[in-house]
Amino acid sequence: MQYSQLPKQAQRFIRPEGLPKQLRLATKNHYVCRGLAILGLLPLLSSLLMAVTLDGAQQTLYQFVVVLLLPVLLILGTLKHHLVLDNPSKQRFVQLQIFGYHCQKAYQAPLPSTELLLRHSSYDRSQYELKLDNIVYPIGSLVDATQVTMFFASTFNIPAKEQVSDFPHIHNLIASSTETPLETSSKLNKTNNQAIPGTKTVFNKQTAKTQNSSTTKDNDNTDKNKQAAAFVPPLWQPKVILRLFYPLPFLMLFGFIMKYLGTL
Repeated sequence: MQYSQLPKQAQRFIRPEGLPKQLRLATKNHYVCRGLAILGLLPLLSSLLMAVTLDGAQQTLYQFVVVLLLPVLLILGTLKHHLVLDNPSKQRFVQLQIFGYHCQKAYQAPLPSTELLLRHSSYDRSQYELKLDNIVYPIGSLVDATQVTMFFASTFNIPAKEQVSDFPHIHNLIASSTETPLETSSKLNKTNNQAIPGTKTVFNKQTAKTQNSSTTKDNDNTDKNKQAAAFVPPLWQPKVILRLFYPLPFLMLFGFIMKYLGTL
């Protein structure tokens, strides 16, 4: 499978540089550092504005804040934390990169031991995501998620598993070389939506009693499985909470501008 065949959602975190020998995937720490660097631009710019417009001791204070924030944001902006899948050495490891310098490798393990799991999204069960070594990447539709899973499995010889056809149980994702991701995803959908066949009616009283007892047990087991497989969406999703903070930088910038205009 070629890189150009991947969906656009997957190409955001899968870069073609180094493929098929090596792939560097951003971790949670990588996104946290980038987010802190972006959020830190607001106090840096406001302090720089105050250092230019004010006089005396206040100007010295804001100049000190600028000197303190500038190297911190520079380090956070250039810091990269990646999960590396290396084909030549058949190893998986986590590596830190700063100013283009690669630090020592950590959490080294063989590539076949990498967890590659196709499953439902944690926030929307109509969407699907890929879990790769405790890192979750949202993909979208089942066809796209299956395509990305097969790409990782074929490129790095990683055993792929799925949690779609028999949730919450995990099974091996078996796909032939001639099978397309669309055929594989339709197969998963069929097994997921497959109905349980009914039992034949027996008119004997003794067999009817045993059948009733067995059916009640089966019903209890199915009810337990349904309760275990039931998905309860969280009340406060992280995306909703982050949206509440979207206007905050603009309000702070507006406040600094009004304060500056009031001193004129």
